[in-house]
Amino acid sequence: MHRPSLFAFSLASKTCHRAATFLIFRKISVMIQDREGLQRDAGRLVEALFRTDSARHVQSITIKGALRLNTKKTDIYNPDTRWLKKSGLAEILDDEELVDSGYRFVVYDEGVIKESSEEDMAWAPFVSLLEATNGLRDLIYDCQSQLPPSLLRALHEKHPLCRLHHLTFRFRTLLWGVPYPYEMELATSPSLYRVRVICTDQDSDGNFDYNMDAVMELAAGLAPNLKEVSIAEIVSQLASSRRSVQKLLWQGLPGFSGEVTGSLTSLSLYYCGTTAMLQNWAKHTDFDKLQHLVIGGGHERRTCGITGETMAWIARNNLFPNLKTLFVNLNRNDDYNEKPHYSENAISFFQAIDSLEELTINGPITPQMIEAVLIHHGPTLKKLSLEPSESMSNTRVRREITMEFTEDRMLQIQALCPVLEKLAITVMRDKSSASETAIYKCFGKMESLRSLFLTLDCANWRAGRDPTYDPRFEGEDQEVACNHSSIIKKGNVREALINSAVDEGLARSIWEMITQNKTGKRLERLKLWTRNGGVFPQAAQIMFLDRFAESMGRSWLIERSPRDDTEEVTVKELKQHAREDYEREHLGQVSPVVEQIFHSIWPRKQGSRDWRDDWSSFPLQG
Repeated sequence: MHRPSLFAFSLASKTCHRAATFLIFRKISVMIQDREGLQRDAGRLVEALFRTDSARHVQSITIKGALRLNTKKTDIYNPDTRWLKKSGLAEILDDEELVDSGYRFVVYDEGVIKESSEEDMAWAPFVSLLEATNGLRDLIYDCQSQLPPSLLRALHEKHPLCRLHHLTFRFRTLLWGVPYPYEMELATSPSLYRVRVICTDQDSDGNFDYNMDAVMELAAGLAPNLKEVSIAEIVSQLASSRRSVQKLLWQGLPGFSGEVTGSLTSLSLYYCGTTAMLQNWAKHTDFDKLQHLVIGGGHERRTCGITGETMAWIARNNLFPNLKTLFVNLNRNDDYNEKPHYSENAISFFQAIDSLEELTINGPITPQMIEAVLIHHGPTLKKLSLEPSESMSNTRVRREITMEFTEDRMLQIQALCPVLEKLAITVMRDKSSASETAIYKCFGKMESLRSLFLTLDCANWRAGRDPTYDPRFEGEDQEVACNHSSIIKKGNVREALINSAVDEGLARSIWEMITQNKTGKRLERLKLWTRNGGVFPQAAQIMFLDRFAESMGRSWLIERSPRDDTEEVTVKELKQHAREDYEREHLGQVSPVVEQIFHSIWPRKQGSRDWRDDWSSFPLQG
């Protein structure tokens, strides 16, 4: 639903306004920052609902932000200040659950909100908004402040059938032995439908975190209507002087007997997914009921994916027979010893699951695995995401090369996935060559495809790993680029610069190459994520080459106009602010060798500030 067009439509006439009112007020979002703002915004919403007679239309309310009253509290996760937003990754991966890790994180940093306290009473305007609505189906609480007792009471009394999605859930008093009564009331509420929890093994104050254990017990029946759980197990900054050597045994929540098994429909385990953890979860919820599963998900710590041994165990026990969507990060777990059966175990894992509608695979992917996945799941897949990668560890001599999706493989996806609507896949940049262009043309043949996310990988994964790799450059390009490695030639640096150059012109050309050849449904959205410029595995990196790559390797979002009578598109550079911040911080000094190679490709333009004004992408060939 394109909300700007909807609002414009509602202003056309009284009839149009009446027709659009339901859609306009169906979902409401409130950003909370302070007491005054909460009172003002909630008051305006209540007044608008009564003026337009729209209270009955409200089905979902989302609360974001934080309400803080004269107390210093540690944010669990603040996307406005954390690395994810500063790096631009949150903007690129806007449809995934992302969690920063590795920062100061304190579990037991505050007390529990008391009923009728100053903080609880400050929520009165929002409680009035809640009471003004009729038939609310979903309350999505994504606020850093603890959900107040007055709000929970209003939910129970006014909307007993409303589902509570608590996206900042955690216990604050687990170290007390018996949690505070209100925490247990909230955790066992019949309204609680979904929780998202950030936890750690040991927090920055040295205290052990038992939230993972507690949430398992909630899923096992203590929270009677809990159906969706998302757990992100992060690594917190911890002073070595505070580290304890032994974690005390978890004592359990009041009322937990262990005799009941829950029935979650969705389980997301970010940064975790060991066999032991899955065995523990299997004791608390019936995996036959799961329809959505995330194992080891998360772009920030790829070493946390599930191993071949875990996949083999899952396949032997047929653990997830009724999944509809699967998001999995894979891990060879072979830093010290090769795992020759990794691909075989992965194939048995994917074949042990019935036909999926949505599938995401990140990590070490082999052609054999893709073949098996497409044959087994392709006919039913509506959404597919494939992002291959291999470990950069040098603990042993490695020959694994990140898989490339060729034209033939793209045509195979097109043939075996007839109902595919959304595709996210990696395309290796090849200097805009005819072979690279042919890959873009393949997407036009996918008849059901409407949304496409291309990761433009600019790395040279063969250098240093493929023993047959021996590029023969001409002239100076055959010279070694740095004294630390004989592998990387100046020609490699030249190719890296050309591949990293992704400007708006190239982004539009890729869009046009796809849409001009598109059959079936129209392509509505194209996202381009340019990454890994100047990366060479197991070889010395070229000093300052990454600075050129970061500046030129831009990412883009192209969206078609919502109107059916036009071919107009909007083009937006993603993570632009992050790139500009990076340039201000890092681009004061560059390598003379790299700059010389750069200007042999793109001569200096008259009046340019520096090399950043001189480049442009190579046009697509063929």
